[in-house]
Amino acid sequence: MSDGIRSSVDYTLVDSEWFVRSPDAAALEDAAGTALGTNQRIHDVTASVESVVAPTATRIFAVYKMNTAFAPDAAAVTNARFNVQVNQSLPFLNFTNAQWEMLVAVSNLFREDVVDGSVYDELLVVRPPKRVLGGVTVKF
Repeated sequence: MSDGIRSSVDYTLVDSEWFVRSPDAAALEDAAGTALGTNQRIHDVTASVESVVAPTATRIFAVYKMNTAFAPDAAAVTNARFNVQVNQSLPFLNFTNAQWEMLVAVSNLFREDVVDGSVYDELLVVRPPKRVLGGVTVKF
């Protein structure tokens, strides 16, 4: 997009037909019925943005994932998953060879690696937990 900003949009279309069903399929249909149909057409869009704010050495990373087969959640406005991370350099602590950063992250993606995996990895998680992470990282 411009200097310091990288972004991508990944679109996946899945046509599947399940021939053999597991003995657990009847019990799982109540929880994840949208992910366990016999014939499915699933559309998945994953957008990511990564940016570095040069004057402050702040790194921002965001992923937003929409899928037509996510289980509906009454509390959610859309059936989407997200991951937002902000890393802030702490240069006043660089009195050794270590690099210090503060990290704040909020996510409801069940798997962190959304690119290398099956479409069903996120679909079979009915209500993903929202995770809030904060801390300090030190790179030696």
